[in-house]
Amino acid sequence: MMKRFSILLPAFYLTTFALAGPEDDPDFSHSVTSEKKPWTDKDFKNNPDHFQFAILTDRTGGVRPGVFPEAVRKLNEFQPEFVITVGDLIAGRSTKEELREEWKEFNAFLEPFEMPFFYLPGNHDMKDPTGTEVWDELFGVRHYSFVYKDVLFLCLNSQDGENWRPPLIGKPQIEWAKAELEKHPDVRWTMVFIHQPVWLMEEGIVIHRNGKETINQSNTGWPEVEAALAGRKHTVFAGHVHHYVRYHRNDTNYYTLGTTGGGSRLRGVAFGEFDHATWVTMTDDGPRLMNIAIDGMMTEDVHTEAQHDLWRSLYFQEYIKDTFPLEEQTLTLRLKSEFEQPLDGRLNWILPLNQDWKVEPALSNVLLQPGEEKEFIFTISYEGSREDYFPAPRLDTNFIYADSKVHLNHSIPLPIDYLAHTQKHPREAKAGRLMTKPPRIDGDLSDAAWQKAESLPSLLPGNRSGYVNVPTDIRIRHDEENLYFGITCGESQPQNIRAEIQEQDGEVTSDDSIELFFDADRDENFIQVIAVNRAGVVHDRRRSNSSWSSKAEVATGGEGKEWTVELAIPLSSLEADLSQHKNWGFQFVRNRPHAKEVDVWNPGLWEMKYEPAHYGRLVFE
Repeated sequence: MMKRFSILLPAFYLTTFALAGPEDDPDFSHSVTSEKKPWTDKDFKNNPDHFQFAILTDRTGGVRPGVFPEAVRKLNEFQPEFVITVGDLIAGRSTKEELREEWKEFNAFLEPFEMPFFYLPGNHDMKDPTGTEVWDELFGVRHYSFVYKDVLFLCLNSQDGENWRPPLIGKPQIEWAKAELEKHPDVRWTMVFIHQPVWLMEEGIVIHRNGKETINQSNTGWPEVEAALAGRKHTVFAGHVHHYVRYHRNDTNYYTLGTTGGGSRLRGVAFGEFDHATWVTMTDDGPRLMNIAIDGMMTEDVHTEAQHDLWRSLYFQEYIKDTFPLEEQTLTLRLKSEFEQPLDGRLNWILPLNQDWKVEPALSNVLLQPGEEKEFIFTISYEGSREDYFPAPRLDTNFIYADSKVHLNHSIPLPIDYLAHTQKHPREAKAGRLMTKPPRIDGDLSDAAWQKAESLPSLLPGNRSGYVNVPTDIRIRHDEENLYFGITCGESQPQNIRAEIQEQDGEVTSDDSIELFFDADRDENFIQVIAVNRAGVVHDRRRSNSSWSSKAEVATGGEGKEWTVELAIPLSSLEADLSQHKNWGFQFVRNRPHAKEVDVWNPGLWEMKYEPAHYGRLVFE
């Protein structure tokens, strides 16, 4: 039965919609004849001097394919009056031909834009004389300015240094910048764009590496530019560091922006690590900012300097070089709060299921008053075998401040030399000899050949502080002619699986995919890579040479919460002689881009998956 409802609104609620402010606008007309009107009394936001533009940030320094083009497509729908960048748009290869191809690819990404795009050089775009020569060939100048609706845009180049390092604004550019500012003394605002955050490099950046603290400080020429900006309304934007932070210097806002497809751990807004575009609305009172993520929007104070200082302090004072055996190693964590309100939270060690790791205390509560500093000491031991060393424990932190409105979550990896351990104690996979007929390559892994094959040990998070959220089963066999792989990829989000790349040797790793890495003679130089996406499309190459063909027979299958890959790879195409080399270098990688997850077989950072020195061992029986 359908029920009928009647709603009585209070008189004050009706009055809210009875005001008639917009009626004075000549561009507005309506059909309402009553004294009360169903709209509020605010004026339309139609000031012609207010304009919007967007900023895109670093795409390279560990490019993640597909992010920047997606950002361009989506941002175009917002219809900014123009788009500007803070640099690092290409990786920056060695030869002019390679650089021109990179710029050709990048410029193709910009085609959807219906408005101007303003370039700015980053250290990848102009990292050597060849890169700079190609930049000049394509774009004419390395620094420039323009004025739009009485706002001065000062686009600087931080690559004036000798051999392009360290970052530097050279004397000629400084004098040019001063002259440009003198030409435009009465603009209503000045926007400064520069790739590297030179103000931080002048102050000195604290770097923690291998248990040591150093301060990286440079003379960049920025103080002279900053002095010339004194007394005028201005805002400064930079990229390079791949972290979004709002700073306050000289009574104005300085920003380092996050990424638009560049290398990032993507830990989220609490750490200023996200893919975004910055949306700027220029008003009479100055710029107003919002950060637009690929899947949402974030306010311009999403990550403040106090938050930035907190997460930068989340590291252990000690560094463990001798990874095995490990007995009662002491780890010290020092925390200091720069917040204006108490910081409440806890430190919780997440231990592997095998129970071979011991940490005391496993849980610590944290309460820091504004400006207070405390020290937390932990004792950690490992009692298992070197083969089961990974995954290692991690320390999860959870902090709350601002009356429980803001949460800061972070996962700290164990401070050990992961890569040294990987090289000393590599994982081992076995390729069993087929004594029966080979499997049929059809994506169906029910063949007898697979039932008798040994599964590889489970995958590990490619990021030391990450997680493996789905299972992957890998089985390997061989005969005199082929190397066979039967792989089952479990998936908790089958509706989100990505399989968009359809062309041979396309960027299949931007889809849900698997990658096989081979170093058959273990010379750490002559390697082959075979990648397959969910659709069965193959990208194979020898090092970076995609003209090489593995001649692999490939099929994918499965449905629902798992999909499969089956391969038969001719040993002849791998140029492998099993009579001489029965112990190969080998790595396996699984990509889940929809979940921002990369899982690996042999432990190590995912950035190292192309480095044979960090491969495991594939043993032929």
